[in-house]
Amino acid sequence: MIDPSTQAEILRYHFVEKLSIRAIALRFGVHRQTVTALIKRREVLLNKNSGAKRVSILAPYYDRIDQYLREDPGRSSINILQKLRDMGYQGGITILKDYLSTRRISTEPKAYLSLEFLPGQAAQVDWGDFGDPFGLGRKLWCFVMVLCWSRLLYLEFTHSACFESFIRCHEHAFEYFGGIPKEIWYDNLATAVAERKHKIVRFNPKFLAYCGANHYKPVACNRAAGHEKGRVEDGVRYVRHNFWPGRSFVNLDDTNNQIKSWQNNYANKRTHATTHKIPELQFIDEKSCLLPQSLNYDTDEIRSLKASHQFRIQFDSNEYSVPWRLVGRILTLRANTKIVKIYLNTKHICTHTRCWGRKQSIVNPKHQEGLLERKPGAQTTSDIAALKALGPNACRYLEFIGVQNRSIRTELNHLMVLITVYGPQALEACIAQSLKSSIIGSHHLERLLIQSEKSVKPNPEPLNLNDQRLHITPYIPNLSSYDTLLFDNHRKDCD
Repeated sequence: MIDPSTQAEILRYHFVEKLSIRAIALRFGVHRQTVTALIKRREVLLNKNSGAKRVSILAPYYDRIDQYLREDPGRSSINILQKLRDMGYQGGITILKDYLSTRRISTEPKAYLSLEFLPGQAAQVDWGDFGDPFGLGRKLWCFVMVLCWSRLLYLEFTHSACFESFIRCHEHAFEYFGGIPKEIWYDNLATAVAERKHKIVRFNPKFLAYCGANHYKPVACNRAAGHEKGRVEDGVRYVRHNFWPGRSFVNLDDTNNQIKSWQNNYANKRTHATTHKIPELQFIDEKSCLLPQSLNYDTDEIRSLKASHQFRIQFDSNEYSVPWRLVGRILTLRANTKIVKIYLNTKHICTHTRCWGRKQSIVNPKHQEGLLERKPGAQTTSDIAALKALGPNACRYLEFIGVQNRSIRTELNHLMVLITVYGPQALEACIAQSLKSSIIGSHHLERLLIQSEKSVKPNPEPLNLNDQRLHITPYIPNLSSYDTLLFDNHRKDCD
């Protein structure tokens, strides 16, 4: 719409100066149809709505929409649109949303009391989702812990938000702070809160065990109560808007190196927008109020897994190889952020570098050595030859296998597994010990091997005290008087 003064000039030039519509359009830089409409109207419009008001395409349905809202004030615009389509409405959803915004009952804004905390009283924890920047098919999570009084931040990126990773980040945060707050507030995370019904909260038992070991109290925030966890949500938002944009990252380690540098050199040294104080300087007074950190908690991911026919075990959407002799065995896997270790019982078998991709196969070529040379039907013969090569005790042991009730094939396979895991020398020594005790069986040999792996702690040496007054020679009583008394009573009984 052209302004009122320009409209008045156009009317004057046409009716007084007698200029043509084309000349007026060129003079004022407007379309000829606009000039024609103004001349036909013969009046100046002061605002856009001064003309005839258009009837909305939604107007015939106002009464029905109001009826829907009376029946259910929370009814969505999409649901109402579907009903109107059946009635012949051909408009879009935007005009419907605009009308609904004028008809819905507006709620009054809520007032909240600000939460105040004492030094060392509480911290807040949350995760931030940063998508998949490395194209691994795996999300990148940012763990954020903020001390409520000083607003000191601890930040760490990880590819996993599982329970073990959650606890691992806690351990790193406590180490960074040099202590533990008395309370930590959580936003109903699945790793912390197992179930909730209104005010009744049941925490994850494993998580409660961790809280008990570190002597702090977990607090679950109310649902949809952002004001209760505003400090940590502000921390996640601060990282997302002030650290993340404009940066490039090579991998997870590079991301954590950058966030640590930014955390220590900028985030904790800035003047906080709410407290108007520097978190790092505030923390000097808060550190002495923190609880002492307990012993390091075991944060490894531990799984019991069965080796497949391709001598692989499945873990975290990837495959890791094991020696082919362990096919079908139940193995124990321990993993942290860097490595994956695999055990048979308590014996360490192999170690792999942890892969953070998905559907990858991590293979050690040594794990298939000897498999390609085996011919079909020659397994039993080759196993017997390998056992005889151990030594005379193994040869003697083989003489008793055939007369036992156990399967020869199963027995030989188990013995070959023991050679792979514990080594030929250890197995030969345990076979000698088994023959000496007149017991035959691979499971008995496995128990002996496990016992031999356990290191026996020697008795500690006596204390050497510097103060000679503490060297007290114990008094050894003379028990001969008791013997005399006993013999005298015995004689009396005989008499």
